[in-house]
Amino acid sequence: PLIIGWDFAGTVDALGANVSDVVVGEAVFGHLAFTNTQKQGSFAQFVTIDREEVAVKPAGVPDHIAAAAATCATTSLQSIRDLGQLPPDGKVLIIGAGGGVGSIAVGIAKRLGAHVTAVCSTKDVARVQSFGADVVIDRKKADALAATATYDVVFDTPAVHSYGACVQTLRPGGAYVTTLPNLGLMTGMVRALLSSKRCYFVQVASKRVDLELIGRWLEGDETSAVTAPLTVPMDSRHPVAELDAAIARYGDPARSGRVVVDVA
Repeated sequence: PLIIGWDFAGTVDALGANVSDVVVGEAVFGHLAFTNTQKQGSFAQFVTIDREEVAVKPAGVPDHIAAAAATCATTSLQSIRDLGQLPPDGKVLIIGAGGGVGSIAVGIAKRLGAHVTAVCSTKDVARVQSFGADVVIDRKKADALAATATYDVVFDTPAVHSYGACVQTLRPGGAYVTTLPNLGLMTGMVRALLSSKRCYFVQVASKRVDLELIGRWLEGDETSAVTAPLTVPMDSRHPVAELDAAIARYGDPARSGRVVVDVA
């Protein structure tokens, strides 16, 4: 029941004795560790961060965009690239592409060189197409898992399907990755032990090297498969004095992007 905030962007106020590659006043971004021992929150004026869990924010990326991207982008990158082991010119199926993680995952997968099939609700079809998906499937009109297409990675962002339901859509050596653990995941991980098709739950970590890559994508990176800035869908911004409204909006089914709190 306690919501304390996870993502952040701001400026360095002080440095530990062993930190020499950033300076006071420099702009940084990242997210706090998602652990049950976490005692900090980003709905605050100050947080203390390990140097390897934060990145310098590119000058061309606004604070609210960097903060909004941190968790969703690192989750997508670590799911598709690291757990999924996406091969060159691989194919990715992103389920829940209209949601917070899924919408950014489309752009991440494209920048990793993938052919992207995205699944979303009717109201999100046009938005998801604008993110760069090669194929968009309206889940209310077609079942993506019933098609004959196969994928190297199935990224189930809302955890609505099991490994068993997706296994036939995976290529040999492919991976099913989801964001939430449940009984179906445990069953899938056991089944995957007897198959070349893998099953994972992503436990996202705020890693400096990943955040630095995401920062380049947010600004626009000429070395990636897509050079345009990574799109971070924004729903609304709220001053910290209206935190209750921000939290209510985050839980609103009508929300169509990230909700940002300006702490000042």
